[in-house]
Amino acid sequence: MGRRYDLVAFDMDGVLIDYPSSWTWVHDHFGVRNRASVDAFVRGEIDDMEFMHRDISLWLGKKPGLCREDMSDILDPMPFMKGLDETTSALRAEGMKLVIVSGGLEAVAARIARDHGFDDYMANGYECDQKGLLTGNGVLNVWLKSKADALTKLQSKFGIIPERTVSIGDSFIDTSMFELSGLKIAFNPIDDYVTSAADHIVRERDLRLVLPLILGRDQ
Repeated sequence: MGRRYDLVAFDMDGVLIDYPSSWTWVHDHFGVRNRASVDAFVRGEIDDMEFMHRDISLWLGKKPGLCREDMSDILDPMPFMKGLDETTSALRAEGMKLVIVSGGLEAVAARIARDHGFDDYMANGYECDQKGLLTGNGVLNVWLKSKADALTKLQSKFGIIPERTVSIGDSFIDTSMFELSGLKIAFNPIDDYVTSAADHIVRERDLRLVLPLILGRDQ
C-alpha cells in the first residue's frame, strides 16, 4: 500500500520554532510592543504591508541603521521545536515533500529549510537596500489572511493535489491552508478557530507527535 500523503506544509511560528512568532522574537529583543498594530490589522484598518512597516519601524526606532547582519545575530538563537530533525527525517524517508508556509520572517524560514531538509518555503520579511540596511518596508510573500494562495503555488510546483496534502498550524491564520488539505493538524493551537477546523490536535511541544497522524502507524 502506497503512502497516503505526498506534501506536508508546516506553519513556522509556534510549530517549527518554539516561540510564538519570529516577529515577536525581534520585538522582545528590542523591548517593543505592537498591540495597536495587531488590533488595527485584525479590524481590517491596515493591510499586510502597513502591518510589517509598522513592526519594522519599531525596530528602527530602537536601532537606526539596523542591518541584515544585525538581524542574523538577533534571530540565530531562536529555539527550534523539539523533534524537528526526527520529524523531517522520517517524512523525507517516506518520500514526502516538505514545505514551510509562514507569515513569519523569511530569514528564519530559509535557514530552517536549508538545515532541516525542506524542499521549499514561502514567508515574509524585511526589505534591505544595497548596503544591507533595513529600509523600513516589508517583503510580502504570504498573505496573513489567506495562506491558501501560497500553499496553492507550492502544490502546483510539486504537482500535488489537496487530498494528498497535510497542513500543520497553530492559529486561525492557518485554517485557509486546512481548506486545501486532506489532513489538518492543529499543533498546540492558540485559538478555537484552528481547533475546530482540524482533524487532529496535538497539545504537547514535540513535533514528533504528528508522525503517527501522518504516517498512520505508531513511531
